[in-house]
Amino acid sequence: MMKRLMVLMTALIVSAVVMGQTTTYVSGEKLKYSLFYGVMDGGLAHISLEKTTDGQFHAKATAKTVGMVRWFLDMNDVYESYFNPTTCKPSKSIRDIQENKYKFYDVVTHNHEKNTVTSKKKGEVTVPANTYDIVSALFQMRSKFGGMKYNDTLTTTIYFDNEVYPMQVIFKGKEKVSTKLGTFNALKFQPIVETGRVFRHEDDVRFWVSDDANHIPLRAEFDVLIGSIKCDLIEYSGVQYPLSKVK
Repeated sequence: MMKRLMVLMTALIVSAVVMGQTTTYVSGEKLKYSLFYGVMDGGLAHISLEKTTDGQFHAKATAKTVGMVRWFLDMNDVYESYFNPTTCKPSKSIRDIQENKYKFYDVVTHNHEKNTVTSKKKGEVTVPANTYDIVSALFQMRSKFGGMKYNDTLTTTIYFDNEVYPMQVIFKGKEKVSTKLGTFNALKFQPIVETGRVFRHEDDVRFWVSDDANHIPLRAEFDVLIGSIKCDLIEYSGVQYPLSKVK
């Protein structure tokens, strides 16, 4: 369960449409991240966005462990979402999980008129209005990051692992973030997390997005009971606007 919670939180942060008039991303955007478990280079994550022939967006997020980390966690996870470019509401989501001997595959279809989701694993389930899958929710939230004031909160509802999760993210101000790509002006956010099973404190998860019209996730940090995890952007292409690079 802890592994799936960490995958959820990582995906929530490194996987980041349009609810107003300004888009923060376009078809062809590709992002690559490096995951660090303590001081070890532990994994890679990729996020891509393409437009389908029927006019939807298809977002795909993958995460896999590398090096010594594979000795205790051999992970190769794929999350996909097909969603409306205007409302970001998903029509279909796919989750293909391989973590050591654990394997899980499910396809979920979304009916926003009936407020239901139907999965191969659980069948039809009633959900609240404006419920997103994990990937489309992150793109939807990313489009709202601009213009927030200190301690403003974003809230969205996610259907994940056959459960409904209310997700809240608090804006914690502006900072500079230095990665292997350089130093960037950034917006800092803190998701509200449940303490006890994985996290000791409510502020044990933090992430930073570029302080520009793209709002690309630059870094995420997790303080967990077993140590610390960091995720940094290491490559990007196909972004719509110049990034807020300082040097």
